[in-house]
Amino acid sequence: MEQSFFNRINKLLKGRSIFLIGMMASGKSKTGPKLAQLLNYKFIDVDNLVEKIAQKSISNIFEEDGENIFRDLESKCLQEIIQLHSVVVSTGGGIITKKMNWGFLRQGIVIWLDIEHNVALTRLKADRNQRPLLKSEDIDQEYIAIYNLRKELYDQADITIKVGNQTVEEVSMKIIHALENNIKS
Repeated sequence: MEQSFFNRINKLLKGRSIFLIGMMASGKSKTGPKLAQLLNYKFIDVDNLVEKIAQKSISNIFEEDGENIFRDLESKCLQEIIQLHSVVVSTGGGIITKKMNWGFLRQGIVIWLDIEHNVALTRLKADRNQRPLLKSEDIDQEYIAIYNLRKELYDQADITIKVGNQTVEEVSMKIIHALENNIKS
């Protein structure tokens, strides 16, 4: 793609931030930096920000302080992030479970990376340690249960991008084309 295409998309966006939502292992943290690079935006990963502020890993926050403290930290970070413009933001999978967060997310464009379950589960099984909500032996069932609880919240996104085994570049381009079509209409 030519740079003029990305510049045109950037102009269409008018500095509106982009919030990537979706289940764990949907590729938000990997796609976000590439998308930001293509759009000439900054990138922020909410999970990384929470870890910096808490000075401990998300797993440790869940273990030592509980999920509610983690969710509060997540909301505080989001509240600060919305003061910025032209950022791609990778959120935690559960950020959509707190009603107040939708007020923050709606100040930008919300994109749901709706990943195929089998692809997400393959990724999760390779990365078990980093997922504090997946504790049981039957992670397939646990994942599906979490998905079913969150699906109608994810459905509230401005744009849904179906994700399978595409590369980060391919997913980023799908997002950019969806943004172009969404903003034009």
